[in-house]
Amino acid sequence: MKKLLNRAKHVVGGEEGASNIEIVVWIVVVLVIAVALFAFRDQIGAFLGTAKDSVGDMDDAINDTRSSIDW
Repeated sequence: MKKLLNRAKHVVGGEEGASNIEIVVWIVVVLVIAVALFAFRDQIGAFLGTAKDSVGDMDDAINDTRSSIDW
C-alpha cells in the first residue's frame, strides 16, 4: 500500500502529473454536466417549450401592433 501511495505521489508530481490531474478534472466536470442534463432532461424540455410559446405570443403581439400602425 505504501508503494502504491509513493507511486501515486510520483505520478502526480512534476509537469506530467499536473497535466494528468487537469485532464481528470476536465473529464469529471464534463461528466457532471452530462449527468445533470440527463437527469433534468424532461424539465429542460418543458422549460424550452414554454419559452417557445412565450416568444411566439410576443411575436404575435408585435405583429398585431404593427398591423394597427400605418407604415
